[in-house]
Amino acid sequence: MINNIKSGLLIFNKPKGITSNNALKKIKNIIKNKKIGYIGSLDPISSGILLIAFGKTNKLFNKIIKKKKTYKVTAKLGETTNTYDAYGYIIKKKKVKKKYVKNKINKIINKYKGKILQNIPIYSACKYKGKPLYKYAIKGINIKKKKYIYIYKININKIKNNIIKLTIKCSKGTYIRSIINDIGKKLKCGAYILNLKRIKIGKFTIKKSYNFNDILKKKVIINHNKIKKYL
Repeated sequence: MINNIKSGLLIFNKPKGITSNNALKKIKNIIKNKKIGYIGSLDPISSGILLIAFGKTNKLFNKIIKKKKTYKVTAKLGETTNTYDAYGYIIKKKKVKKKYVKNKINKIINKYKGKILQNIPIYSACKYKGKPLYKYAIKGINIKKKKYIYIYKININKIKNNIIKLTIKCSKGTYIRSIINDIGKKLKCGAYILNLKRIKIGKFTIKKSYNFNDILKKKVIINHNKIKKYL
């Protein structure tokens, strides 16, 4: 049954620690279909929904990629890394003034709602003159690029022991790492991502996602003709 899939969509729950490309390769080894691709990548530090399209469902890329995304974010205050996440190295440390953070955090968070001009991380796959920015960054060349994105919702779920947990609902192409890095700057202490989980893309939810073992055991692909109700 798995090898005969021609078209459809898999709501894959990508584990932390692998790239979107590596996840796709593993799925290709399970589901023998040459016309397969993902819609909206996730960084290695990120887990959660990675949509995998098969056959003619790939033609829905432009519709699906525009859907709003929701993330659960865990960040650490008091330190800054070169990649804005835990996979980078610490470039700055600063004591967290808890009273200052408590007084300022909500005001700062509220500024990151609506349309904002975002700094694109230098360690990213965003391209400049045909090459990803991270290839320039590795050589010590920092290419600065910006773009407009939209934040629909950003809520604080918990702050404890310099760890902050947030829920962010945003437009396509948003770099959550940049938002956390900017918030850290505004708080005058720095911040970087510890964990990031994408829990929703449009009507696709993490509750109805599948891992590698599920793919082997179950019929997990949404039939192409049934995808319309999610769009």
